[in-house]
Amino acid sequence: MVDNIYIYKFKNEKYSVYSLINSLSYHDTQILSLCTIILPDYRNEFYAYIKISKHSLNEFQTCLNYEAWENVSSNNDNNTNMNFNNFLNTSLGKFYTSFHKK
Repeated sequence: MVDNIYIYKFKNEKYSVYSLINSLSYHDTQILSLCTIILPDYRNEFYAYIKISKHSLNEFQTCLNYEAWENVSSNNDNNTNMNFNNFLNTSLGKFYTSFHKK
């Protein structure tokens, strides 16, 4: 069950909302009908994947163990966004070092 759906009205100008009586619950069902949907063509795209092995997992764990985590959360102003971004950048750097894209 979906409670809320948000659509961008300027991109999807032609849409309709219908009510449908639902005998399974006390609430009526709302049906959203989008008239024009343009789907991109993905047939010519390249896909990259990451192969995970025991060796690469051990390398990743070793990199995380040797990381100086004090540098990641060393902001004196207690900025949560900055701390999270530092953590994410450090973790992703170690991840991409250990697991190579194919």
